[in-house]
Amino acid sequence: MTGSNGLATAGFVLGLLGLLASWIPLLNIVGLILGVLGAILAAVGLAKSKKVGTGKGLALTGLILGVLAVIIAIVVNVAFVNAVDAAVKTTVDTSVKAPAGANGAVAADKELGASREKPAPVGSAITGGDWTVTVNSVKTADKDSLGQRPAAGKKLLVVNLTATYNGDDAQGSSAFAVVKFVTAQGNTIDSTSGSTMFIPKDQFASLDKVFKGASVTGNDMLEVPANGWEDGVLSVSPDLLSDDTFVAVK
Repeated sequence: MTGSNGLATAGFVLGLLGLLASWIPLLNIVGLILGVLGAILAAVGLAKSKKVGTGKGLALTGLILGVLAVIIAIVVNVAFVNAVDAAVKTTVDTSVKAPAGANGAVAADKELGASREKPAPVGSAITGGDWTVTVNSVKTADKDSLGQRPAAGKKLLVVNLTATYNGDDAQGSSAFAVVKFVTAQGNTIDSTSGSTMFIPKDQFASLDKVFKGASVTGNDMLEVPANGWEDGVLSVSPDLLSDDTFVAVK
């Protein structure tokens, strides 16, 4: 006597859906779950098939599909995570080349610029991703190009920088360089943190598109505390997702 075996059918369907979804990174978490459920139901359906005399083939197929869905989902996700991790490490790693000293020697300290306690000197070339950014000078100003003055107890810091494109994009690229100021107390200040939007003379043109080997030079302006600003440092990111490199202001 034979009967129905809905568990075998459900296990097969879920196993098949899990297998189909298992090839899509991250989203295949659903495929993995479906694969597990399909394998469980198919296993129960396989055991039931001995009693009801039907559904053995369907249950066995569902079990195989469910197990494959789980294995493929795990392998695909591991490969995807490893690929993303490798890509991010390649993108964010930065290097610093300090300017030559009085004897013409170039500093080769790998820790230079890696922390606020050991900032790179002004003039250092910071390379990250497809860009190299050099902080040429750091000066103070009483007002911006529009005559706007800083708030009481504040001072304007003018950072002149050059961004050079090292990439190979045939369509060129725009500079992603970001310069911030970190106070001695550890607070971060960017160009949007001031009492108003200050516009320096010869403003850094971050939207200008350049091609390999070309550079963009200009000024960024930050409103910083008037007292103790010399004890702060600049935080420079040469490219999108690049690590921050710390540069002295004096």
